[in-house]
Amino acid sequence: MTEIHGNKRYLRLPAQQSIRVFEAAARHLNFTKAGDELALTQSGVSKQIKGLEAFLGSALFVREGHQLALTESGKILQQRASQALDLLQLAVDEIQGSQPLLRLQVPPTFAARWLIPKMGELKQSKPELDLHIETTWMRKITDIVNLKGDELALHACLDYTDKDASIVKLRQEWLCILASPAYLEKSEPINSAEDLIGQTLIHTRLDGHIHWQAWNDLLGEQALERKGQEGIELEKEALDVSQGYEFETLDMALSAAENGIGLVVCDVFYAIKALAEKRLVIPFNMPILLGLDYLLISKQPSKGAMAKYQDWLVQQVQEDETQLVQVLRELGIDANQRVEAFKKVKKRLN
Repeated sequence: MTEIHGNKRYLRLPAQQSIRVFEAAARHLNFTKAGDELALTQSGVSKQIKGLEAFLGSALFVREGHQLALTESGKILQQRASQALDLLQLAVDEIQGSQPLLRLQVPPTFAARWLIPKMGELKQSKPELDLHIETTWMRKITDIVNLKGDELALHACLDYTDKDASIVKLRQEWLCILASPAYLEKSEPINSAEDLIGQTLIHTRLDGHIHWQAWNDLLGEQALERKGQEGIELEKEALDVSQGYEFETLDMALSAAENGIGLVVCDVFYAIKALAEKRLVIPFNMPILLGLDYLLISKQPSKGAMAKYQDWLVQQVQEDETQLVQVLRELGIDANQRVEAFKKVKKRLN
């Protein structure tokens, strides 16, 4: 049967409900999870899929062991069905005068130091996006993130283990020691790792002192080994990463460093402007240490408003990292000299 609308001709189409059920099943590759999302039983999903396959005259799924996989017909339909449902949702939003709402969970320092200053730019480039921001004050690096369908989380972590989540790596921390010129003026000279012994350290509270510990595991111990190899008598005293000041967030710790309270091991991504304006400095030449992963986590692969925002985030981060490389180069720091720093920390956490 052919229906005619103006100059357009549409072949008979399957029911929209069967397309919705298929899209969910194809996305999850699991009938039970698709049913949970759509408030259907597993058998209800299976019945809808069988009816759709009968309508099309082609199998859409095949079982590979205990796993579902899409056939070639299934892959074609998944791509087109997702596009069609996105367009339908956009039309409904436009008619109802609503904007797609995205709930974004981010660490407080990412919000305060990076995201909020860019909100005006985001509104100009993505005016259709209604963004609700939540800061995750108490989330630890070992936590698993539980999200709803319209939520996207930025999570700083090590070796994230939730295989059911959709994950995109946004970036990895670039860690250096930072201090204010005021602190360096009143302290003993800091020209190498050995000179850190006895200095005032600044930490964030939630995940302990892992950044200073990672730095000391790698570069502090290497410095002491070099002294021993050079025949210099070693003092029993080593860098005590337990001492110093603790603050609730990295934003507070950075502010403390800017005010001359002590030294902080920090992601220099949050200090681009402070380094360029010399409110913070890197006290001696050191490699950049690679720290925590920043992962964009959602319940399902991003599409629609979430995909637009995710693409914007990736682009903005890439642009800022390019700027950071230039700032570090002007300070005599080679941004390409990056070293994995958290191997021992991972073992301790496991």
